[in-house]
Amino acid sequence: MASTDLNVPCPKAKGVFTVTKEDIDALPESTYREIMLQGLKSVLARGQSKITADTYPSEDERRNAVMQIVAKNWNDCQNGAIKITGGKAKKAGAGAIMTEARRLARQAVKDAIKADGGKISHYEASEITKAANALIEEYPEYLEQATKNVDERKAKPPAVAILSSIKVSEKKVAAAKAKTKKGVGQLSATQAGLTAKPRPAAQQ
Repeated sequence: MASTDLNVPCPKAKGVFTVTKEDIDALPESTYREIMLQGLKSVLARGQSKITADTYPSEDERRNAVMQIVAKNWNDCQNGAIKITGGKAKKAGAGAIMTEARRLARQAVKDAIKADGGKISHYEASEITKAANALIEEYPEYLEQATKNVDERKAKPPAVAILSSIKVSEKKVAAAKAKTKKGVGQLSATQAGLTAKPRPAAQQ
């Protein structure tokens, strides 16, 4: 299992301060939220150095450009594709694999909740994700299956692959067949038998 300790850089001391998972779990809720807020603020602000008044004269354009980068950074966070401090470079496709692994693990957690007689709606999504991450860390089978799933999707033409997620409407098929049989613009038997009713004579 990979180490969950955090080695926080202390530049002025030219060293690190190590925080364990147990230390983090013991934090008060308000302190944990503040650390998450400050950490996310830093991570989501990455890649914005080139957004200046010179490159984006309009304030609205600058704001939109910043928010696009923020959204991308958050998406990278969810896919496990952000740059890790002191870590190795991510392999190509690692984000997609982790996303699929997390989907599989989240489904396993939901299935476990149902099997235990519980209701998924009674759990915070963050708690389900936390349990899913623990499963992925404990059981490499999730990453192995995710890798296979991602590779299979890449092997299929995009248009063909997407068809597996939708189904044909029998109602639409029947309606199309009936329309073809009748003929476009052809009146039905009922319509053909109708004649225009004469208008009543104008009252004198």
